Amino acid sequence: MRNEIAAIFNLVENEDKLRPLTNRRPIASLPFACRYRLIDFPFSSLYNAEASSAALFISESGHSLYDHIRSGATWGLDSIAGGGVFTHSQIRLKTSNAEENFTASYYDDHYKYVTRAKAEYILLMGSSMLSNIQIKSIVNYHNDKNSDVTIAYKKLDRSIFREDSSYSAYEFDEERQGRINNITPLTEVGMDEEELAVGIEVMVINKKTFLDYLQKARERNLCVSVKSLSELALEDNDKVYGFEYTGYLKAIEDIKSYFEANMEMLNEDNFNALFYRADPVLTRSKNSAPTFYGENAVIHNSQVANDCEIYGSVKNSLIFRKANVAKNAQVENSIIMQDCYIEEGAYLNYVILDKHVYVKKGARLEGTPENPIVISKNAIVSGDEK
Repeated sequence: MRNEIAAIFNLVENEDKLRPLTNRRPIASLPFACRYRLIDFPFSSLYNAEASSAALFISESGHSLYDHIRSGATWGLDSIAGGGVFTHSQIRLKTSNAEENFTASYYDDHYKYVTRAKAEYILLMGSSMLSNIQIKSIVNYHNDKNSDVTIAYKKLDRSIFREDSSYSAYEFDEERQGRINNITPLTEVGMDEEELAVGIEVMVINKKTFLDYLQKARERNLCVSVKSLSELALEDNDKVYGFEYTGYLKAIEDIKSYFEANMEMLNEDNFNALFYRADPVLTRSKNSAPTFYGENAVIHNSQVANDCEIYGSVKNSLIFRKANVAKNAQVENSIIMQDCYIEEGAYLNYVILDKHVYVKKGARLEGTPENPIVISKNAIVSGDEK
């Protein structure tokens, strides 16, 4: 299947409700489960489909994403035979009247990438739907149905999404099994609705069909996304089919859902459902020392990455690389990112520390499951300094 798929990652996603974590990074760069980034999951799906190239369209700065991806070698995207990672940042541009408009180069970049790719199918994905999906299965289903467009979905209750969610539900033609005939934004669906077919931001589309839709998107100033292309396909009465995904899925819409997704990895069933499917999840490796646990360290139901030093108590938490938890410090129900230092006597409960946060002696931070406290990158948290 290698070279049959050209992937486009639409990373022009709503980052506002994930601030301050997204102040300096796109959603795709958000750290996850102690050693991964959210982009690792769609990239791993691409690797497992044996695709060799990907184009990334990023809302604002892509520095953190570039630093993580590098040449794309981890995911087999550094092939000299038509492979590569093609990045395009600062996509979100505004006009003087505050209406969002895309420059001509936005559409030109899509056109150049697709026309030069030696691919029969275009794969369009986002990064805010955390999953481990098999692209080969979608392509096979796409061919079996002789479909123009195939969209992945999962049956979910409306209540697990925000009231102002940006996602959509799909309705099917009862006479033509699997064929989609309508799209409804979740904002128009009651919160008590059960088992909706919610799109998970994954689409397979024939190359020629994609180029037709790209021209229409240009004419209407539309974002090149699963949602907009789905609507164009239904307008043209093209064959649009839904592929049901049944694995683990979490929509990362805000701080609460991001916190929940990480915490769900402390449950063995959820962890296995995401990571131990048929296809592996890959991330860029970093070789470093194993974690050191002090004589009086207490660890309970937690994940701890390598190169940490733990002398205090860690319960129901995720500790990323190079973090230090001092003696008599207590960390509960929290996410501690890379290079954080927590001094003696500090107490953290329902807290997210971004990278390089220094928590001073005796500091106390206590949030709730619904509203965890978030400390921005490079911050210093004051404590009892007597």
